[in-house]
Amino acid sequence: MEYLILGLLILSPMTGYELQQFIKNNLSLICSHSAGSIQTAIAKLKTQGKITCQDTSQGKRIKKVFLITDCGRQAFSDWVAQPMQADKVKNMELSKLFFLGLTDKKERFDAVKGYIEQLEKVRNTLTAIRESFSVIKKEALSQDDKLYDVLKFQSYTIEYGLAAAEFEHNWYSQLLKKIENE
Repeated sequence: MEYLILGLLILSPMTGYELQQFIKNNLSLICSHSAGSIQTAIAKLKTQGKITCQDTSQGKRIKKVFLITDCGRQAFSDWVAQPMQADKVKNMELSKLFFLGLTDKKERFDAVKGYIEQLEKVRNTLTAIRESFSVIKKEALSQDDKLYDVLKFQSYTIEYGLAAAEFEHNWYSQLLKKIENE
């Protein structure tokens, strides 16, 4: 969560609420968008000197806007430059599939069918995010090449999510047919 927040703050200073909303609207398939998770990460980053906070007023309200420090930029740069770790990607929900043979046929069918329905929602969510990103990317192309590169790799993440959801949807649909024919 900490590196995700650092990356977002590199893009733009944000309040805790803005961070939560961005994560909720764009990254909820990657990580939690709970206020508690975000506030815990913010507190840790502040303690480590990786972010600072400025009070700004908007009417009668005072907002705390978080900004990344040089230390935070360096920590983020060190982290993002490391190769992704294949063994860090875990899906604990697969343990349910592993033990699904301990249930009766109807429960198996319902569990897999319910998961397929969730995958369809994930695909719809990612498709909507991809469409909004393509509009932003077109606007950014004429404004700032560096921002275009950022959006390009964010788009790759969305495309990965869509491909993974499509693969899982197809795989679990085939499994559902097998369960039906048992």
